[in-house]
Amino acid sequence: MIQALKNNNKIIVNTDIDGIFSALILHNYMNCEVAGFCNSAETVWIDKSRISSIYDGVYIDMFVPRNDVICIDQHIVAIDEEHCRKIISLGTKFNPNLDNPRFHTPSSSYYRKYPFATIHYVIANLEKSGLNLDLALDNQVTENLTFMDLLLRADDTMQTTISRYVQNADEWWKWLKIFSNNGKNIKKMSDYLYSLNENEATEKKKTTENLLKNTYRCESPDGGFKNICDAYGHLHANVKNYIQFLSKISGLKIFDLNMNLEAIKGRANRIRLNVKQRQAVKDGKADIFSYAFVKSEAKEENFSYTVIDINS
Repeated sequence: MIQALKNNNKIIVNTDIDGIFSALILHNYMNCEVAGFCNSAETVWIDKSRISSIYDGVYIDMFVPRNDVICIDQHIVAIDEEHCRKIISLGTKFNPNLDNPRFHTPSSSYYRKYPFATIHYVIANLEKSGLNLDLALDNQVTENLTFMDLLLRADDTMQTTISRYVQNADEWWKWLKIFSNNGKNIKKMSDYLYSLNENEATEKKKTTENLLKNTYRCESPDGGFKNICDAYGHLHANVKNYIQFLSKISGLKIFDLNMNLEAIKGRANRIRLNVKQRQAVKDGKADIFSYAFVKSEAKEENFSYTVIDINS
């Protein structure tokens, strides 16, 4: 992952708290430049003064199957073990569910998927490389919230660890510690989580969501936005304020917000793949821009995908 970012430091990040924190950390520690955003659905925004195509950037927290596109995410993207090996062989996809293989089938593998956010995987990767991440995890946000609390809100990591998927979370925290070479930030987050009880975790989640919704008008509970800019391609004031807030409470230098963004819109859908469609995905012949398996094999609409004009 480190070498891939050195080769291409133009990143396209998700518009939620996971994507923004990932952008801030990669900007500060890998000299990455934010060249665009994606909302994990139908829209990608790019600044064409920084990259010329939606295929030129490194996607953070979204999987793009095109072979040459670099992605750093944490979704289930492999249908089975054979497909997993094929994705790994590309050398452009970085994902804990590839590093510690998990697949859509069998379901027993899917249920043991990585349960945290991309940002925690990013931190583990940077610590694994030997970088000294001096993250101010104890910085106060409010009387009852710290930077670490918001970092652990990403993809509901705090609730997942303490009350929702306890055994699986425990296995993955152990894996992250080993993967990060016992990185101090991964260890501190894990130790902190296991010092909390369910009531404390629930209250922190509620306080965080109220703060993000009421102060910055976030459109999703995990601090995200569906739409981020005006008709002229400039970030909305509340989105700018949100990014500035996350930069301030984390102590991380902010990236350039003076962008001229162009929206490239597609169509997002969820289906259950038939046998022919599954094979097309495995062969890399499915005409889709991005995808992820979001439910187990037994459930309907378990495959989420986006189609965008290939000429964009």
